[in-house]
Amino acid sequence: MEGTNEINSVFWLGTSVMLFLAFALIFLVLFYQNHFIKMKRKEAETLLKTALASEKEERQRIAKDLHDSVQGDLSALRNFMTILERKTEKEAYNHLVLDAKYALEAAIMNTRVISNKLMPPLLATAGFTVALRDYLEQLSVLSGKAFDFKTDFTDAQIPDEYSYELLRVVQEFCQNMLKHGQISQSLIVLYSTSEGLSLELIDDGISFDFKAAYQHSKGSGLHNIQSRLNNMKATLIQREVREGNHFVIHLKLNP
Repeated sequence: MEGTNEINSVFWLGTSVMLFLAFALIFLVLFYQNHFIKMKRKEAETLLKTALASEKEERQRIAKDLHDSVQGDLSALRNFMTILERKTEKEAYNHLVLDAKYALEAAIMNTRVISNKLMPPLLATAGFTVALRDYLEQLSVLSGKAFDFKTDFTDAQIPDEYSYELLRVVQEFCQNMLKHGQISQSLIVLYSTSEGLSLELIDDGISFDFKAAYQHSKGSGLHNIQSRLNNMKATLIQREVREGNHFVIHLKLNP
């Protein structure tokens, strides 16, 4: 009888030890799996920040080269054409000179527009709201669509590392409105909140589901928007509307 009790005790003790080791092994596997996922997520965030920072630097470099070099060369050529226009007597040649001069004027204007799109100079000199307002005014003229902007926000509240990313998000949304949305007008509203800022983008174009479109999109526009929002740790909410689209971006600025 005593032998049977000893066997039962050893059996249950062994079973308990085995269960403890099994649970310990499962815990270790889950712990290291969770640690691995966190490390991968942190690595992905670091790579994203590095990629976006590199893109910003490259845009600054190209915009500077366009402004300092290409626009300077085109302006010099325009001046030469002006001198040549004055010294050309034959009417046929005069027309050719004028055509060439107008072509140079157009090239200078296009170069300036491209440079501003790459890295708006107003962003560094005048701040986010001025740069955004200027971009939307230019976009309204070039596209023939109405892009309105309203705000009660002050630039002093927006950190430099967010102003560029936020401007690029608005640019991507606006280009998507023009390319796919077939809009006639859009309203961008920026206002302060207790936690930071909110930016609303409203349009009367073709409605679409951002999350669904993002998952199936093969282009870079929506992915660029989501990547920049992730980098800023901002949230994007799509509100239900009868017509068009209404997006709200919330960005926390206060600790």
